[in-house]
Amino acid sequence: MRKLNFNKGSLLARGFLGTWRKKYREYVNHCLTSGFIPTTCRPLQLFARFAARIWLYLQVGRVRVIGTDNLKTPGRVIFTPNHSSMFDAILIYAVMKRWPRYMTAYEEMRGLWGLKAIAMGAFGCFAVDRAHGKTVLEPAIKVLMSGQPMVIFPEGKISPTGEYLPFKRGAAVIANSAYERLGMKEHVAIVPIHICYRKRDAATAGGPYADMGFKWRGGATVTVGKPIYMHELPSRKPEDVMAVVSGAIKLQACATTPGDKPDALSA
Repeated sequence: MRKLNFNKGSLLARGFLGTWRKKYREYVNHCLTSGFIPTTCRPLQLFARFAARIWLYLQVGRVRVIGTDNLKTPGRVIFTPNHSSMFDAILIYAVMKRWPRYMTAYEEMRGLWGLKAIAMGAFGCFAVDRAHGKTVLEPAIKVLMSGQPMVIFPEGKISPTGEYLPFKRGAAVIANSAYERLGMKEHVAIVPIHICYRKRDAATAGGPYADMGFKWRGGATVTVGKPIYMHELPSRKPEDVMAVVSGAIKLQACATTPGDKPDALSA
């Protein structure tokens, strides 16, 4: 009888573990699916912000923020930083005054047997498949309409040299769609952000962090521009909106992000 009870217990344990593994794998797959919006966890977000600040200080140095009040812009806001280093996401996470959702390439959320996807989802990230970007538009519009701010890197990928890549239209499409669906009665804004590193190592800009080492440790300046409200723009065409956004970012003087290139937009 004891042997029978032991076997029953083993079967129950194996069944529980099997069910848990299945649900775990399903949730990991969801977190890696373009447009899926994971559940956030505020204690983990607080821990991640603290860890990001320590990490930045060690590998980048002191971070100066200009226009801090613009990080507190209320309502429906998309923050749009330039993108020239793997440190960008950590830096933006560290300086934020609100708790945005971060549109993140799904490749960056893969690894550690799915733990990375779940943790980043809890921190506020949601995946986008850049080869099928339209899959994330509808979920992102709903996120913005719900009042949650977002962070989108409009260049789409890292520019190792710091020279600006073509600014994609996604942020403008999301902001304008939310504005129109809200009956054009609610304020929707895009906040341009310029990140300037005092030291740059183009060879390691795309990571990994171990290779970046202390080659970037010279400090950084983050300039947060004034919010660009949809209702104040003469044209809400995506290309026109992003021309204004990119112009505000490129106005900032920085030796490591050459800004003398003409505007170029892509879909």
